[in-house]
Amino acid sequence: MPTRVLSLLRGADAGAARAADPALDLNAYAVAEDVELTLVLKDAGVELGLEHATARPGSVVGVDLPAAEPATDLLALLGSGVTVLAVTEDLAARGLDPGELLPGIDIVAERDLSLLVATSDVTLATTS
Repeated sequence: MPTRVLSLLRGADAGAARAADPALDLNAYAVAEDVELTLVLKDAGVELGLEHATARPGSVVGVDLPAAEPATDLLALLGSGVTVLAVTEDLAARGLDPGELLPGIDIVAERDLSLLVATSDVTLATTS
């Protein structure tokens, strides 16, 4: 039976070398054996699900890093069978329509998140 991992992505990790979409890190879960990953884009994280979303570039020890392209990473996750959801209320709060999301990203109501948490073996949260 696979381990059910729920990851709530609320924005880019402020402690990361660049404000990249943390979906990069989640690829490890997506390809691991016996892991069923669900990624929820919540709060500012819903903006990462837009087709032309970018994350600001950063630097490490004075070396500039390129801007992340969340769409590429999210499409790779979707292609590997990861379920990606965006919270309806967070889209509405930002004036975004679900039709603006990348193909394959589904929507979920805030009230339904508790069921996702309750049925997951592991819950991860990334906040901005």
